[in-house]
Amino acid sequence: MTEFDEERLRRALHLIGDEAGQEGERVVPAARLPRWRQWRTVGWVLAGAAVAGLVFGIAFDGGSTDGPSGPATEAKLSAEGWVACSQVMAEGEVVSVEEAPETGRVLLTVAVTDWFKPATGEKEARFDVVDPAKDGAYPRWKPGEHLLLVIDRDPTAYVTSYRGDDIAEVRRSIERALPGAAGRECTDGGRGDV
Repeated sequence: MTEFDEERLRRALHLIGDEAGQEGERVVPAARLPRWRQWRTVGWVLAGAAVAGLVFGIAFDGGSTDGPSGPATEAKLSAEGWVACSQVMAEGEVVSVEEAPETGRVLLTVAVTDWFKPATGEKEARFDVVDPAKDGAYPRWKPGEHLLLVIDRDPTAYVTSYRGDDIAEVRRSIERALPGAAGRECTDGGRGDV
């Protein structure tokens, strides 16, 4: 702060002090709102916050998946239901992604390191799945990428693929849900109790 600024601040404070010490005009406090209006205002603020939270939650509810995945993105999904309604849950490295004979689908070949569902499988598995890039919204997998894949029982659903740090958390969720999902039928798309 410069000397000039300090001097201006001193004068301003001196004027405020002089005005505050003078008798004459009396400052009247503003009228208070009735208690019912205060509570109504609080109610509207809370309602607005709840709506904003709901909208924010819906808009950004997608987690770390690469695209729509059928039951895995629907409301009230139980972990056991998600596992029960998945056809394949496996982790591994992408070997190749080739065009499938059917338009909008690809042949995804993965060198599987861990099978979750089914419990075992081939070391190199080939899946005929929906092309994640068919609508131009999601990138295709690339050879060499390490993924955890969840393939839905619905052949028209996108594959949910997890990458990087998300893999460990999803793996733990699957491993915790596997015992509860054993022997269960997928009757409602994985929502609620299966």
